[in-house]
Amino acid sequence: MSISGLNRLADQLSRALALLGTLGIAAMLIHVTADVVLRSTLSYSIPATLELVTRYYMITLALLPLAWVEHQRNMIAVEAVSDVLGETFKAWTDVLVAVISLVIYFIFMVATWSKAVEQFERGAYIMSLDFPMPVWPTYFIIPISFGLACLVCLIRLATTLTNPSQNAPE
Repeated sequence: MSISGLNRLADQLSRALALLGTLGIAAMLIHVTADVVLRSTLSYSIPATLELVTRYYMITLALLPLAWVEHQRNMIAVEAVSDVLGETFKAWTDVLVAVISLVIYFIFMVATWSKAVEQFERGAYIMSLDFPMPVWPTYFIIPISFGLACLVCLIRLATTLTNPSQNAPE
C-alpha cells in the first residue's frame, strides 16, 4: 500500500472513530436525560444508568477518539521555534514527536492489553440491582484505542520520512 493509501486509511479510520464518538455522546445524552426525566416525573430510575455511564460510555468516549485527535495533530505539536528554523527542522521534529508518541502509545497498549485479558479470563462484572453486569469488554477499549493511535503515528512517521512537505500540520 502506498503512503497516500495509508493516509486515506488513517483519515477514514479517524473519521469513523469521530462518528462513533458522536453517536456515543448522543446515546449517553439520551440515556441520562431519560433517566433524569423519569426520576423527576415518575419516581422511576433506569436501572444501571450510573454503571453504564461510568463503565461503558465514559471509557469509550474518552479513549476511542484518541486516534482521531492524533490524526488531526491536536495532541502534541512542537511549534515554539519551528517557524524560525525552517521546513527541515519541522520535518525532524515531526519525526521525533511521532516516534516518542508511538513508543508511549505502544507501551500503554501492551500494558493495558494484559490487564484486559486478565479481566476477560476472570469474567469481570459488577452487581447492579442483583444483576451481574459484565465490565470486561470495556477493558479492551483501552488497548484498542492505544493501538489505533500507534497506527496513526506509524502512518504519520512513514509520510514524514517519505515526503516531509505533504505532512505539514493543518
